[in-house]
Amino acid sequence: MTARRRGDRACGVRALLMLLIALGGFAGAQATLVVNGVEVPGVTSSLVPGTAYAPAAAFASALGARFDIDPTARLVTFTFGARLLQLRVVDDPDRATLVTPALTVDGVDRVGPAAVYVGVEPFVPVKATGEALGAAVSFLSDRNVVAVVMPPATVTGNVDRRSGQERLVLRASAPARVTTFFAEGAQTLQLRFERALAPQASAFEGVGFVRADVIPSRGGVDVRVQLAPDTGYSVHEVPDGAGFAVVIGFGPARAAPVAVVSPQAEAPRIVLDPAAPSAGAGDADLTAALAAILEASLRRSGYEVERTRSAGATMPPLHERAAAGVGASLFVSIQSAGDLPRGRLRVHYLGEASDLPALEDAIRFNAETSLRRPETDGVRRQILLELVVDLDVGRRYAEALADEVLQYGGYQVDGPHGAPLAVLTGAGGRGLLIEVGADDLRDPSFGPMLAATLATVLGSGGLVP
Repeated sequence: MTARRRGDRACGVRALLMLLIALGGFAGAQATLVVNGVEVPGVTSSLVPGTAYAPAAAFASALGARFDIDPTARLVTFTFGARLLQLRVVDDPDRATLVTPALTVDGVDRVGPAAVYVGVEPFVPVKATGEALGAAVSFLSDRNVVAVVMPPATVTGNVDRRSGQERLVLRASAPARVTTFFAEGAQTLQLRFERALAPQASAFEGVGFVRADVIPSRGGVDVRVQLAPDTGYSVHEVPDGAGFAVVIGFGPARAAPVAVVSPQAEAPRIVLDPAAPSAGAGDADLTAALAAILEASLRRSGYEVERTRSAGATMPPLHERAAAGVGASLFVSIQSAGDLPRGRLRVHYLGEASDLPALEDAIRFNAETSLRRPETDGVRRQILLELVVDLDVGRRYAEALADEVLQYGGYQVDGPHGAPLAVLTGAGGRGLLIEVGADDLRDPSFGPMLAATLATVLGSGGLVP
């Protein structure tokens, strides 16, 4: 960056920050809210004394964040630059400072009051919300103005081939709104980072793409990627320090790297166990739908795939589900978790119980159950008779899966956790239980992403770099 550009940028930041007077709270009943120089109507300090609140949807739009609300869970969500900010919503403003935790960022609790319903519209605390997303927030007492300024993001790029798949990585130093557009006829992917800077124009060349140009422009940074013929792409945002990274992967049919199965070898067997929806949930059979997507994708990659049940079918008894995993290369039980937000998973593997012999007895019982089934062929009978419990395999698979879904899909994982889960005992250590939120279960891109990462993890034996 030239000295002149550094000076211009510093002056611009100083000019904005000179307008801010940092105070802990806000005074005045009807202040004006200005976000990045644009007035946002509706701010009020009458809900919680000394705290400015703004309409959640309008405030999110002015910041450049995506806004969602879950009335059932009473949660407001801002998604911005791979950051996931959630606030609990209360009806009574007097309870706004009593809810703990009221605000979380990427699952980590932050200090701040809860959001408040005004009629049917949620209002959010301006200072706590803005600062949680990296903004400078202050009150100009002489003008009765609440000023919110997001720092401009500096965008840089590089090509990453360390994982075996070519990726173009675009890093932004602060949260920013990113829009994408794909010109199918020209095979060109275009991205726009709003309110962003680039030290200079830069270009990259690759295999899956012909050329990628990072171009500073008025008010933002444009990125133009010319794809190679017959090449697909995937775009994911992941947290990166105080900012985030946009990871663009290349490959046929927008696929992540998958394990190659030798046609001479017996195909690895994967068993999918979709848990049934809870009684009276009134929701679609989302886990079975996901299992169907996983099965189709994994079969295309050369795996033998079985399911413990199909959509709408009655859930088999627990011991039958567990026994289905005996002799499998990988057993995956999928459960819906209502408390998980979009972009977050929980992963469990079979861990030691307080009474390890009891755990091993459960594994042997499931093996014997499978041996008695008439459809169990001779090869699988031999596998069952020689079954060796290896709890470390499940741990490696779980940790590798957590790494892969973060790198490829930007998904955060709680855990992985080891636990003596009965449904995993049949797999003898080669089992995972994955909890997924309803929003991700409904996301059409989630299934192919999970299938690709499962294949990568299985093909590597859990030793993913």
